[in-house]
Amino acid sequence: MTTTSSGSIDGVKHEHAIRGEDLTRLRMTLGRLGRVLRQQTDDGLSYALISLLFNIGRNQPVSAGELAASEGVSPPSVTRSLNRLIELGFVTRTADPADRRAALIELTPSGAREREQVLKSREVWLEEHLGRLDDTELESLLTALPALERLCDPELPRRS
Repeated sequence: MTTTSSGSIDGVKHEHAIRGEDLTRLRMTLGRLGRVLRQQTDDGLSYALISLLFNIGRNQPVSAGELAASEGVSPPSVTRSLNRLIELGFVTRTADPADRRAALIELTPSGAREREQVLKSREVWLEEHLGRLDDTELESLLTALPALERLCDPELPRRS
């Protein structure tokens, strides 16, 4: 798929040419970078547990149902993962004062430290690898940050 200033992708006009192979490269590169960054931990936690730990840290206190919805997994799957995080001492589950049938999940101090350690491991890896780029490559990457951040914005409007 190639577009030009007069072409469009999904009915959206673009000023710059975007070739199908460039779209594929971008998708694959961003996906690979995300996977590599997620792997930068030596604590033995699975991706699912780390994702849950980060989700809880962002949204606490949070219910298991809210976690299941935001993680896109079944409630029993979240419950199994939460039980493992509780065994590890990373989260607590307490009764919701507004609804005694529900529970609220929060990080323990140990869970918060684990979350910070995972972040630190990822930052160390990224800093080391960014240091391998030359100044021009690094400047290009930093210049692209606003556009990449906009791609992540769920409210990004479509161009007309």
